[in-house]
Amino acid sequence: MRPRLPETALLSAVTSGVRLERIRFPEIMPLEVGDLMLDGEVMRERMIEWGFVPTLRRAITILHAGKGATRSNGALPQRVQSFEAVFIVGGRVQEEGLQEGLSGLPCAVVMGEGAGAGIQGGFELLKMRGLTGWVLDLGQSQLKLAAGDQRWTFARDFTRLRSKLWVSSSEVPAQRRRLREFISLKLQLALAETRQRPQALVIALPTSLAEDGTPGTGDYAGMKHDCALLPDVLALAGLSGIPLLMLNDAELAAFSARANPRLAGFRKILVFTLGFGIGAALICRSA
Repeated sequence: MRPRLPETALLSAVTSGVRLERIRFPEIMPLEVGDLMLDGEVMRERMIEWGFVPTLRRAITILHAGKGATRSNGALPQRVQSFEAVFIVGGRVQEEGLQEGLSGLPCAVVMGEGAGAGIQGGFELLKMRGLTGWVLDLGQSQLKLAAGDQRWTFARDFTRLRSKLWVSSSEVPAQRRRLREFISLKLQLALAETRQRPQALVIALPTSLAEDGTPGTGDYAGMKHDCALLPDVLALAGLSGIPLLMLNDAELAAFSARANPRLAGFRKILVFTLGFGIGAALICRSA
């Protein structure tokens, strides 16, 4: 077992020198749909139920008709309506009856891979930038990391990395230290096993992101408004100074969708990530 980083080291991480870029791509629009209203109820709460397929079908139908509205931000942009295809990825795509339960919708339905579906999107983003490097996708239940042909998956320890719902404000600093430890140690492991330093790093987080990359709300206790999270992680992993391309998990999946040959004939695509939580993004191809 690898030793844990001492808390003093975590607290003193150097955040300067990190070349962080919040990725915004003109063809991809992130969507907040967790609190989409469905017949008076919130989508997020209904999605955790056994047999969530009717809920997902209802959500797709409402969004396709341009009638989607969230409890927190009101109506979604009209641009969302009339998408030609839905691309669904994440850990729940393997659940029984999903494909059959979404048949007959006014759009095509394409199933992607499971929890690691966004990884290919990260490599597509690096390729677009003329870079080589690694892709790290932090999900709410596991961390996925890829370096070339090598892949690692690490489960979240919910006893150490607790949900924000069960953590008091006094516990937040410790939770932030533990999250830095969790991510940076996985990067150190990849460095040791590959014996190579990446030219750049793509990191996706399971939360909305501000224009400067500051995380919004998410399930990890202490992640919200933690603007030093990723700079600290890179410093602790010994990767300060490399370009860091940052986006959320649904946007990462959207880059995978853009490169998927089964979606090549569609210009407007709604992307859903279904796992511990739910995320979405809209692709509107320019050509």
